This record gives sequence, structure tokens and C-alpha cells, in this order.
Amino acid sequence: MKKIILGLLGVLVLGGIMTVVFISFDKANEKSKDAEIAEKIESAEVVESLPYVYSDEGFERRVHEMTHQKVYAESKWGAFEMKEENIDMLLKVLDETEMENEESYREILTTWKKGDFSNSVEVHNRIWSSNEGDIGEAERLATPEEERIYVEENFRMD
Repeated sequence: MKKIILGLLGVLVLGGIMTVVFISFDKANEKSKDAEIAEKIESAEVVESLPYVYSDEGFERRVHEMTHQKVYAESKWGAFEMKEENIDMLLKVLDETEMENEESYREILTTWKKGDFSNSVEVHNRIWSSNEGDIGEAERLATPEEERIYVEENFRMD
């Protein structure tokens, strides 16, 4: 009976030791996996993708739609808010894709980024006429009140 008890006690002790060893090995393995994942995350390049791929026509349309906020015209179709975030996005598009008239667009957007929108009538009408527009030629820059109303009607529809 003593031998059976000692044998069972030995098996329990050995089982306990093996359990501790396996748990320790498993935890070390988990730490190693966690470290591996953390290393991959730290070394990964963050790439912000553009919302969609722009064609030359789509890009031109966005620039044209942005001018609508800054100009007075009899008719306007399309609206894309003239705000720094959108200007930055379009500049990023120019950095990442090849566009016809790229330098002209870059100059326009860089000027707008600096807060100078005085070229908006010219930009609007150049794009408008290149698309053979016949209604909606910009006549002048919008007044601050006209711009406020345009922004509220097109971008702040709470």
C-alpha cells in the first residue's frame, strides 16, 4: 500500500512538474508570437489609400466643383467642398498619378492651400469653356454671404 501511495504521489509530482514546464513553454511561445507580431506592426509602412482612382476628367470635375463655392454663376452643377482636407487629397492624387495639365493643377491647388482663391473665376471658366459650357459661366467671386449660403446648402445639411 505504501508503494502504491508513493507511486501515485510520484506520478502527481511528475505530472505537476510537466504541467509547469508545458505552461512555461507555452507562455514563452506566446511572448515570442506577441513579439513577432509587434515587430511586424512596427516595421509596417502605413499607406493611406486614395478614396478612389481619379481619371483626368474626374480630377478636372473635382477642381471645377470646388470653384463653385467661391464664384457667382447663374447655374452650378456639382459641389465638392473647398477645404484644406480636399485640397490636400487632390495634391496627393497629383503626387501619386500622372495627370494631363498636372503642373497647372498643382499651381492652382497650391495657391488655394495658401488661402488665395482670387483665381477661382478664371479656373472655373477655363474648365467650363473647355467642356463647351453654355450656361453657368462664372461672373465674379462670390461674396462672403453667398459663399456661406452655398456651403450651408451643399455641405451642412443637418
